[in-house]
Amino acid sequence: MEDKKTLLAFLLIGIILFAMPYYMEWIGVSPTEKPPESAETAHPAEPIPTQEQQSRFDDNTSNNTPEATIDQANVKPQQKIIDSAPLPQEPATIPSNRFIPRDIVINTPLQRLVLSTAGGVITSAQLLNYSYIGEDFVELLAPGGQGFILKLKDQESVQDLQTTEFVPNKEGINLAQGEEATLSLKVDLGAGRSIEKIFRFNADQYGLNLDIIFNGFSEDIWAYLEWEKGIGLAEENTETDLTEIRAFAYMKGELTDLRAENPEAELWDDKGELKWTGVRNKYFAAILIPHAQTHYRVELKAQMIDYEPFKSHHFSVGKRIGQEPWGNTVYLGPLDYERLAQYDVELERSMDLGIPIIRDISKFLLIFFVYLYTFIPNYGWVIIVFATVVKIVFYPLTHKTYESAARMQELQPKITALRDKYKNDQQRLSRETMKLYKDEGVNPLGGCLPMLPQMPIFFALYQVFSSAIELRQTPFLWITDLSQPDTVMVGGFALHLLPLLMAASMFIQQKMTMKDPKQAFLVYLMPVMMIFFFWGISSGLVLYWTTFNVLTIAQQWLVNHFKKTPQPAVAPVVKRK
Repeated sequence: MEDKKTLLAFLLIGIILFAMPYYMEWIGVSPTEKPPESAETAHPAEPIPTQEQQSRFDDNTSNNTPEATIDQANVKPQQKIIDSAPLPQEPATIPSNRFIPRDIVINTPLQRLVLSTAGGVITSAQLLNYSYIGEDFVELLAPGGQGFILKLKDQESVQDLQTTEFVPNKEGINLAQGEEATLSLKVDLGAGRSIEKIFRFNADQYGLNLDIIFNGFSEDIWAYLEWEKGIGLAEENTETDLTEIRAFAYMKGELTDLRAENPEAELWDDKGELKWTGVRNKYFAAILIPHAQTHYRVELKAQMIDYEPFKSHHFSVGKRIGQEPWGNTVYLGPLDYERLAQYDVELERSMDLGIPIIRDISKFLLIFFVYLYTFIPNYGWVIIVFATVVKIVFYPLTHKTYESAARMQELQPKITALRDKYKNDQQRLSRETMKLYKDEGVNPLGGCLPMLPQMPIFFALYQVFSSAIELRQTPFLWITDLSQPDTVMVGGFALHLLPLLMAASMFIQQKMTMKDPKQAFLVYLMPVMMIFFFWGISSGLVLYWTTFNVLTIAQQWLVNHFKKTPQPAVAPVVKRK
């Protein structure tokens, strides 16, 4: 019996081996031997800035090899051998040659960039001061994405240089703090035409400078720089990024964006003066800033992709080829206001700080918020101090609000009596009510008017705490990340403790101010509603409101404790005759 099983197993193996070539040909895969890597074609040793970063790079190294976009009918991506394609208008002048793409790694204290000789594109951009999950760095390129692909277009054809070898003058770059370096990648396209990409790196800045030099081309050709497949997710909770991912452009003095939550926004293009364009997620961005103030063609796309439940964002910038180099600044880094404000192209507009009126207030509050950190090196305590300062600044206004509310509560019995007396005469009721307010010296709007100047501040605070990257992955007490909801495990269930504490403080605050029993329903309803609204909001924002509520309780207690109580009327003394 065992011999029969063994014989049957060998028979099946033979059938599989015999049928395998036909199956591979049927699905369109041709088995090709992988060429041996020589010393010249092997990837250069990656220079690593520190030993600590080496162990964190090792897990990611295998994912940084570029998968070039090539003719699928002739050469497969897994072969990593690419045919260099000629320009379509003069195909006979350039011989086709095959090459193996190489990675060029640039390490600085802030970032680790990987460029490929296939097209001279960026295939990886890791930010070394920001972690993704565990020990991984934030990666700005989406899986399979490439940054700043160069394409040439005329009226009849498009030349995609992704499959063209750009020869580098260096195999890698290591920069220490304060250092700079230049990398050149050049391709000779024949017929006197060549393209050179010159990358300049500064160890103290995110991103790079990119100059493109065209030689031998006619001026009716347009050159395009494109960013494909959007931006990588950087947050463990993917919903945090998905609602904020967009492609955007600041053009003709206006900001245009294609957001992930807008399913109808698929394509936008325009021509004119461009200050910058790029893609972003919640806290990071990849932005192209042209140096010359000239005519550009800008295109933004948001396209669904099969293997992800969200859109892939794409931007493209084009200009006519000229005699001068095409100079650009490329920002690849965090949406940090202080860094973005250093650029003179209003790059801080890439941060979502609210509508114009709110934006100016948000900027001031954010600068002050970061300034406090220089004295208090923990953003949890900074939030508490920040809430205290805001409370002190608005104390006069809120004090008038509470005094007016207390006086209105005292008048409620008299107002109720008037309503009962004139319930069938609304005009008389209105006149008598206004007369009562005048006699008692109470302004019925006194509790609302002092709140109006505070509303823009509150909206600005919401924008600041929703956008500040300073809160990202910042721990405080039991909170592990102030940019995410706090989580406490109770009986096997994950609870957000801060919204519950905030609701409790609101309940106490309303209980102290309630005088009319008819308001009891609202006293219980409002805290429950606030739990619902704040349950999934960042713990930094909830911490601010909880602190503000506690300070409001203290202020209300002072108002109730020191308010003037009416003195009993003294009957006049009647002299007897």
